[in-house]
Amino acid sequence: MSSSASASRRSWPRYGTVPMTRCPACPRTAPLKRVVTTTDKNGNLGREFVKCESKQEQGKKLKQCAHFEWLDEYIERIQLEGASRELDLPLEAEKFGSGPSGSGNSIGATVGDATGTAELKKLNKQMKKLIELKK
Repeated sequence: MSSSASASRRSWPRYGTVPMTRCPACPRTAPLKRVVTTTDKNGNLGREFVKCESKQEQGKKLKQCAHFEWLDEYIERIQLEGASRELDLPLEAEKFGSGPSGSGNSIGATVGDATGTAELKKLNKQMKKLIELKK
C-alpha cells in the first residue's frame, strides 16, 4: 500500500450523527442516504457522501434521480439553509399549525404529533452541535 493511499484514507473528516433531509432535486419524501466510497478513484476512498435513493413512491411515477453530494458539502448546505432562515425547527412546525383551516398552513392533529415534535427538537439540537463543531 502506498503512503499516498493510506494518507488519503485518513484525511477525510469523520462526522457523527447528521440529520438527513429530503432530496433537494426531486419531490420524493424519503431522506437522502448516507454512503461511504469503497473505491480509491480520484483519491476519494473512505469519503462520505449522500445520494437520493430514487425509490418509487406509491401512486407516483417519478423519474430516476441522480442527486449526489459529498457529506461535507451537504453539512455546509444544511447549515447555511438553517442559518439563512434562522430555523428553530419545533417553533417553525408549530407556526404551520396555527393557520385557519383550509388555508394550507394548518396541520391536522395526528397520533404522532408528540413524537414528531420530539424528533424535530432532537434534530435541531444535533444541528446546533454540528454548527458549533464546524466553528
